[in-house]
Amino acid sequence: MRDPLNRDRRRLLQRLAMLPFAGSGVSMMAGSGGALAAECGDARSLVCIFLAGGADSFNMFIPGGANYDDYQDTRRELAASENEVLPVSDATQGQFGFNALLPVFKDLYDRQQLAVISNTGTLIRPTTRSDYLGSTALPQSLFAHNTQQKLWQTGAGIVNGSNAFGWGGAIGEHAENCNGRIALPSSFSIGGSTDWLASAKSNYVSLNADVAVERMFGYDNISDWIPRGSRLANIGTTLDTLIAQGRNTSNPLMQRGIADAVGRASDATALLDQSLRENSLDDVPFNRLNKLASQLHLVARLIASREQLGMQRQVFFVLMGGFDTHSNQRERQPVLLRELNTAIELFQGAIDGRGLTDSVTAFTASDFGRTLTSNGNGTDHGWGGHAFAFGGAVDGGRVIGETPSYAVRDNPDDAGEDDGSFAGRLIPKISVTQYAATMSRWMGMDEGQIAAAMPDLANFTDTDLGIFR
Repeated sequence: MRDPLNRDRRRLLQRLAMLPFAGSGVSMMAGSGGALAAECGDARSLVCIFLAGGADSFNMFIPGGANYDDYQDTRRELAASENEVLPVSDATQGQFGFNALLPVFKDLYDRQQLAVISNTGTLIRPTTRSDYLGSTALPQSLFAHNTQQKLWQTGAGIVNGSNAFGWGGAIGEHAENCNGRIALPSSFSIGGSTDWLASAKSNYVSLNADVAVERMFGYDNISDWIPRGSRLANIGTTLDTLIAQGRNTSNPLMQRGIADAVGRASDATALLDQSLRENSLDDVPFNRLNKLASQLHLVARLIASREQLGMQRQVFFVLMGGFDTHSNQRERQPVLLRELNTAIELFQGAIDGRGLTDSVTAFTASDFGRTLTSNGNGTDHGWGGHAFAFGGAVDGGRVIGETPSYAVRDNPDDAGEDDGSFAGRLIPKISVTQYAATMSRWMGMDEGQIAAAMPDLANFTDTDLGIFR
């Protein structure tokens, strides 16, 4: 029988490892020591840009040619007019366009560094309208924000057991094997707590883009921060010394555990502080009111710091909210798209300017797509939607997957209502699991690791979407 006291001690130490580093703007979510580095090849960084709320991607990437008429008839007052579209083409699927408020998307597409992943979403297996109407093998709680976010971030159709961990966390586990015995985990969230980076075996650092990373208060000699004239001013003991004393094997287990947690926090904060000072990216201007731009600016600094941090592989999560556009979509979505475009433009410029283009891939994700139809003032929760992957390694300038139908009548992609009427919710043709497996493979995970992290992948014939060159 396990000792409940030891169990409680373990829980306490895990919580201590998650406490913010004093005065640093940093917290580390659950801790594991590093292993010896595996041979993982060239340096790579993966960035998840999560558009929270359910982004209306059907107004971000728009069909052209004959399909534009169906799009306009179905979306009505929400449709982007032809002069609000920046035209592009796909070699096999014809004419399309990006929303005119996303010129950086078009530019990356034209440079063949951005690919559109068409009509993707949560699936357990390939799904038909009859499956949907018969509630056969459907993802858990379709159209619900919290569950669909979790399913997107875990790459699963149902949340339970091992599926509660994120596929970004699985990549992070592999990345830690590449990075070896260093003070920091390989995974960073600049968007708060996230299921995407959750892992049973590795940890991630949570950073606040609005708070500077600084060495822990009291890291240097105590005499440096005790006021002059105090009777303690001549004490020269450093935090390092106190940690070493706490780790003494003659001390109780809990005391040693606390010392280890504080020691890891101290080492990690010092390493981050030094590396970020050397890569301030002061030449990349951004407006702190653009929260996504602030987050991506910090991501760019961490990527530029790969060598100083001793990292071959890195995984990042950032988040932009506000996409739940049930009302006033014509007024709200332009603001969102402008901010998104600016943030990505600045981020990609920083990456390109430092010669890191080919080693950094970013991609978008969201709770779900939205309805093709208007509710009179906006859109409601949908299912499938478009995602975007970009970077120098992306085989871009094309649409991956089959373009969905936008027609109101006889639409083969529409989930439909029980009475057979048009619902405006598209059934995904590409699963998040396939999307996740493709990203994971680029980051160096082998087939066994991918299969273990994403058990639903076995239900799909095509396990690699061919996003990369």
